Amino acid sequence: MWTPVKKLWLTLQPSDWTIIGLLSLAVVVAAVRLPAVGPTLLALLFLQTGLLVGFLACTYVWTRWDIRLFAQYLRPAVIVTVIFTLYTSLGKLGAAAMPYSLDAPLAQIDRWLFGTDPSLFLQRYLTPGRVEFFGFIYGAFIPYIYLSMALGCLGRPAFERDQFLTGWVFTYAISYLGYLFLPARGPVVYHAADYEVSLAGGYFYQLVLRGVDASGGLQGAFPSLHVGGSLYLCLFDLKTNRLRGLTYLPMVLLIYVSTLVLRYHYVIDLIVGTVIAVGCVPLGERVFVTWARRRQAMGLPALPGGEADVVPHLPGAGAPDAAYLLPAD
Repeated sequence: MWTPVKKLWLTLQPSDWTIIGLLSLAVVVAAVRLPAVGPTLLALLFLQTGLLVGFLACTYVWTRWDIRLFAQYLRPAVIVTVIFTLYTSLGKLGAAAMPYSLDAPLAQIDRWLFGTDPSLFLQRYLTPGRVEFFGFIYGAFIPYIYLSMALGCLGRPAFERDQFLTGWVFTYAISYLGYLFLPARGPVVYHAADYEVSLAGGYFYQLVLRGVDASGGLQGAFPSLHVGGSLYLCLFDLKTNRLRGLTYLPMVLLIYVSTLVLRYHYVIDLIVGTVIAVGCVPLGERVFVTWARRRQAMGLPALPGGEADVVPHLPGAGAPDAAYLLPAD
């Protein structure tokens, strides 16, 4: 028997619920810490509240008018916009709301892993040319991520697209919990007085610096989403579009190195970002398959938006088989 809660749960996709939960958590954190921190948090509280209200309004639109156009274009565009907005806003919120910083423990973990501080060790190998090269790689993360998201949202079959989005949202949402509750600013800030070699590059390195300044400075070092976000895209494509995934792989490996060379991340940031991305590829797929199967069990199309005519039959756990279903009447 249908209940209002079950109906609502099966109407909104797992990635929708994840974003609603994350935004609600951000609003609660900002509201709870506002009396202690003061007006600094007020603008962030308004921003998180506005994002939550706006996202809820959007979910109402694409569930109230359950059409293919919204499923294919509106919903992915809104999700990507909100997640990318949170990349900066939650980093700022964690740094402003929490009365502590994790930089010292993260640096200590790196020293425990390697017997020395990797960020200080690398400085002896840095030249302006190398800094410039890795500045280009670090900056190339932005067009890489936007191109990959466009291809991932618009260039996949409907079922694969929603699996992709589910795991991608999980990757960012888990990482954002680190931004929010484990704030750190990275070696470039923590070790600023310890470096003997200053970073010096050319156009691309300066472009990176301007980009960091434009986003409000350095917040949210742990875990690394430069690593986690780019690796997730690469791993998903290695499963679904091997050639494209292999094309991404060298860029992803260079992004790992660039985050260390430019002193934006500790090695432990990269390790945790890697674990999150590796785990969220199968997690997103499995959670979405379970959700779609439950919709089918209730007599609904497996996918909203009239796209269920291209959805594989879901007989049990794991990968879908090759049989196809028509939308439920």
